[in-house]
Amino acid sequence: MSEAPRNVPEHNADQEQCVRRYEAMEAAHDQAFFDVEEIEMIVDHYLEKNEPKRAERVLVFAKKLHPASTDITFCEAVVMMALGRLGKALELLDAIEKVEPYNEEVQLNKAGIFSQQRNHRRSVEHYKRALELAEEGLDEIYLDLAFEYENLEDYESAIECLKNALELNPENEAVLYELAFCYDLAGADEASISFFRQFTDDQPYSSVAWYSLGNVLAKLERYDESNEALDLAIAIDERFSSAWFSKARNLLIAARYREAIACYEETLTFDGPQAITYSFIGECYEKMEHLEQALISYDQAIALDPEWVDAWIGRGVVKDMQGKTGEALTALLHAVRLHPENPDALYYYAAVLARASRYEEALAAYDKLNQLEPGNLDGWMDHADLLLELKGPDAALAKFQEAAQVHKLDVRYRYRLVCYLFRSGREQQALLELEEALTTDHAAHSQLLEYWPDAAKLPLVAHLIELYRR
Repeated sequence: MSEAPRNVPEHNADQEQCVRRYEAMEAAHDQAFFDVEEIEMIVDHYLEKNEPKRAERVLVFAKKLHPASTDITFCEAVVMMALGRLGKALELLDAIEKVEPYNEEVQLNKAGIFSQQRNHRRSVEHYKRALELAEEGLDEIYLDLAFEYENLEDYESAIECLKNALELNPENEAVLYELAFCYDLAGADEASISFFRQFTDDQPYSSVAWYSLGNVLAKLERYDESNEALDLAIAIDERFSSAWFSKARNLLIAARYREAIACYEETLTFDGPQAITYSFIGECYEKMEHLEQALISYDQAIALDPEWVDAWIGRGVVKDMQGKTGEALTALLHAVRLHPENPDALYYYAAVLARASRYEEALAAYDKLNQLEPGNLDGWMDHADLLLELKGPDAALAKFQEAAQVHKLDVRYRYRLVCYLFRSGREQQALLELEEALTTDHAAHSQLLEYWPDAAKLPLVAHLIELYRR
């Protein structure tokens, strides 16, 4: 289609006038003349309103007026794409390409069709051809090409395209966001930091670049550096709510709860009430043990979005902390019903069921949790502890050993396994495991003694702890 004129209000007025004339002609079953540009505006109007069938009717009329117009043929190809008739659209574009081999719009639309058909390699070919032909908007073409490389999981090529786009237009924020995402997909965190540090040296007023740098630093748990970058993003654009949100997350992790709440409240100023924001504010109050304020925040989240599962989990946890087991179970059961495969909902629900002496239900919930998220070591530990209480150390050990495939190298797993082995009478195996654990992380033996203080009374345990201390 032809590019929209720069004077957009005037263009809109012209378009509205054309559409009115066309619809009046249709209503009167009359005939009138519209030039090719006017037809394009009418077709654009119906496509913008998501009425491709009406656009198709316009083209039936237009082809009688302008039977040899390649612009009308191009319009038809675009309408066929909107109708999902991709094969027909390709036929029309092929016909145009024979007449206009240097038309980059043909290549771009072919690339889009092949992308829809998930033929990403063909899509790449046509985007590359468009880059050779186009004189403007090259940064956007590079961005589209990067998407195709991402679909092919060729992140190195995607990153290269995005860098090329930024060389052409360093102010293209969509490209900056996509580049940060692409580095993340590639697991190239250090390369991401290096790039965004260099980019912010060259473009110090790019709030999106500082924000992206802050996020990747946070991912590597370099929170002070992350906050410095996010503070610069906010200094450049004080209404940058995503930067406030990322900083709030950092402060929450650092247990700086009051400061985190202040940052979350800033995002409310810019974005308005959001369930996710109130849910995080509730978590901050919960961590501070300001339980009534936590409940107010969780309830605000639920009022905004009754299906916001994190708020229901938070509500259940707070009610449990208040000793209101029945209300805790009601909230957590609701969370589980909303999202049956949410591991946090299952974990807390199982724990409260156990405290309520509803043991069979608790064991069933732990079983589901272990299957759903085997990487959750706390789920295995709590499950084994409940079995220890109900059925003895052999049952606890058998359950806990099921977690070995995922957790056998985790020192927390090893020290807890030592305890279950001792308590089930397998002293020799327990001592071997204890030696392995002490060799890996001696200081962590405090976990064993905190969990099972009687271990300190066993002479061989005390001897090994002292021996490996040296």
